[in-house]
Amino acid sequence: MPSKRLFALAASALAIPAAALAAPKPPPTAPTIAISTAKVTFGASATISGTTTANAVVTLRGDAYPFNNSFGQATRATSNAAGAYSFTVKPDSSTHYRVDVKKAHSQVVALAVRWKVTRHVSTKHPKRGSRVLFSGLVSPAHVGGTVSIQRHSGGVWKTVKTATLAALTSTSSAYSVRVRVRRTGTYRVRCEGDGAHDAGNSRSVKLTVH
Repeated sequence: MPSKRLFALAASALAIPAAALAAPKPPPTAPTIAISTAKVTFGASATISGTTTANAVVTLRGDAYPFNNSFGQATRATSNAAGAYSFTVKPDSSTHYRVDVKKAHSQVVALAVRWKVTRHVSTKHPKRGSRVLFSGLVSPAHVGGTVSIQRHSGGVWKTVKTATLAALTSTSSAYSVRVRVRRTGTYRVRCEGDGAHDAGNSRSVKLTVH
């Protein structure tokens, strides 16, 4: 009997280090991620999608300009039976995104947001030497910023006048400026980028003098 007890104790002692030396669980596989476009105009959306394990909770995180690596939670979704997931995003400013599944992180994708610039002119057929009123909006709001009225000449856009943006709504700023037009030409309005937003251009317009 004593020999049997000693054998049992020895077997138990051998089993402990065997468990302790068991291989650790492999790290979770990082989810994949892709974005439908690298740049949108303010107000437009993009789709973020990828794959992970089936029926997993996927957390979308965003880090808006100035990109301090904060990655706060934006929303959550559950992957389908094939492991696919997708999110629709419409940020106010340029943002970096990643997704988390448990402790696994995807790579980071970037989405730039350009200014939305609208443009109206008082006439498309001005008298030679008269002044044409350019007016419109820049979104999101950019009070105190400037827009440039540009004319296409020699294959490049040249600024002929600038205007300061004034407060209008919580999401838009307005401009209004008169430009003297001496010859027929094509014009546009441009708002330069500021880090949080890429430069945005209005639709061009041809002014034909008479």
